[in-house]
Amino acid sequence: MSSDRDRLRSLVDALPDAEVQVAISFLAELGEQEIIDAETVAKLDLARAEPGDDLPLEEVRRRLGL
Repeated sequence: MSSDRDRLRSLVDALPDAEVQVAISFLAELGEQEIIDAETVAKLDLARAEPGDDLPLEEVRRRLGL
């Protein structure tokens, strides 16, 4: 794993100054994401493959009362 972290550090070090804040935001958000297991990924893939209408997130929230 150390080599992966070393590669990540190299990529971060190579970022132009103008992109550093974007990278910070991205990595912070990435660290807050839930990790899902392979079974859940498979279920999501099946659900995505089913025919049906796409709903905007706001509509889903409205229907769920969120």
